[in-house]
Amino acid sequence: MNSNTAERLAAAPILWFIAITFIATFGIEIWLIQNNVSFGDVAVQSSPALWLLAIMWIPGLTALLVSLFMEKTGIKGLKNALSLRVGSLGPYFLTLFIAPTVFAAMYGLSWAFGLTEPDFTMAALTAAIGSDEPVTRETVFQIMLPLSIFLGPFINFVFGLGEELGWRGFLLPRLMPIGKIPAYLVLGILWGLWHAPLIWAGFNYPGHPIAGIIMMCVLSTAFGFFINEMTLHYRSSLLAAFVHGAVNAQGYGIWAWLFPGTDPLLGGGTGIIAAIVWLVTGTLTICTLSRFRSKNT
Repeated sequence: MNSNTAERLAAAPILWFIAITFIATFGIEIWLIQNNVSFGDVAVQSSPALWLLAIMWIPGLTALLVSLFMEKTGIKGLKNALSLRVGSLGPYFLTLFIAPTVFAAMYGLSWAFGLTEPDFTMAALTAAIGSDEPVTRETVFQIMLPLSIFLGPFINFVFGLGEELGWRGFLLPRLMPIGKIPAYLVLGILWGLWHAPLIWAGFNYPGHPIAGIIMMCVLSTAFGFFINEMTLHYRSSLLAAFVHGAVNAQGYGIWAWLFPGTDPLLGGGTGIIAAIVWLVTGTLTICTLSRFRSKNT
């Protein structure tokens, strides 16, 4: 990086954001782990799930603090400083289609490559919720899946916004002076490492503390190619939060229950298959939006 780029990068706010976000997050998560809060299966445990939702707001709150008190943005300037705009409604509707399609591809490919098998009896979900009556396929596909597609993104938006104000609203545009792809790579690795204590404690990759952290960095980078491009093109961290919410709604929705026992490092929504699918999705998004921009210039 040359000196001119380094000057334009404005490193101090970036370093303060990273330092505060990591110190606060790691401090809280390590304290929780030491106090025996389990993150191995948050989908059916309310206490760790609520802690995770609170932790998701640390990057956003840090972005607000750094913008206001270090960059001297001012309340009125936060809209531009953190890309707080709704923008066109088109990409929001498109996200409702893309998120479940991507997860269907992930689990479909995992099944095709012998990395998982479907459980159409939904025994794992029935056992997890402690129901006396078995959960049927009709309930999953006619009620749960539509709810996860059309309602899930809005429920998860509030929590996704906490992360995206920080990662996409604050950090991404400030990394852009080093170039788009380097910025995407740096952000992806940082975003993945930010999850490290939870991964070590069994979140997403139970039984794989070190490999899980590495895989989380790979997955965060691959997913970043899609969500970063959408955020930059539409100049909206609110869209990023909606995309994040839609993806979380699918990631913690029916797929893991429909395909229990999937190797988290290889298949499903967290493994190598997922990273490849997101990388392909992100590459197609970059090419499509680039052509769209060229036609409008």
